Amino acid sequence: MATSTEAGLGNLFGQGLLLAGRNLRLNSTADTVSTMVVFPVVFVLGFLALFRNLLRTHGVDYAQFLPPAIVVQWMFSVAITAAFFFASDRRNGMLARYRSLAISRGAVVVGRMAADSARALLAIVVIVLTGYAVGFRFQAGPAAALGFVVLAVGFALAVSAGTSALGLVSRDPEAVSSTLHVIYLPLLMISSAFVPADAFPAWIEPFVRHQPVTAVLDALRALADGGPTAGPVLKAVAWLAGLLAVFSAAAVQAFRRAA
Repeated sequence: MATSTEAGLGNLFGQGLLLAGRNLRLNSTADTVSTMVVFPVVFVLGFLALFRNLLRTHGVDYAQFLPPAIVVQWMFSVAITAAFFFASDRRNGMLARYRSLAISRGAVVVGRMAADSARALLAIVVIVLTGYAVGFRFQAGPAAALGFVVLAVGFALAVSAGTSALGLVSRDPEAVSSTLHVIYLPLLMISSAFVPADAFPAWIEPFVRHQPVTAVLDALRALADGGPTAGPVLKAVAWLAGLLAVFSAAAVQAFRRAA
């Protein structure tokens, strides 16, 4: 039978927000500034310096094309951080302590999601502002811009569910982080993140066009550029819903077994 500190939406969200604050404080201010502020700016400006003129010759406005890619890249970073801290909490016994306390089990999830959402929003704001400084624009109005942000954060949370499942079964945060970088980098590079899909060799182009990272990128660009958005957004949402269902089930099982 649940105690008064375990039951109810008030406890779920109140305790979840307390844990979110704790999760955010685990990162030092210097680390947050470097990973969520400085590095995204460096990537935006660096890729523009390298590829803007080259892609212009192929009719691509790279200042408009690039920022969604950096957003997706940093949503992966948010998800990897979630796995790192879950593995850390398992190694130092914090997860076992959560299980022994009279708190809502769901508050642990709410706290992680709230912290990940805050980090994701910070990165998105930094990347969009940097993009605006070099020519990026939301050309479809405020509603589409809001949809852009919601979709990007949704992508971060869906991927975080999967990375958290891995973090919850590990006691080695560094190994988890390294493994996830090995997984995400090929998915990002073999997508339409940094060059259009038709720039890839014909034998791999179908994979590039139909993998989930490209689906999210296509939707973010449609929301930023204007024009038809329903098709790309629905495709991205379908991918995210499927991934979230699978990853959430894996994360729940991993949390139940974690000690």
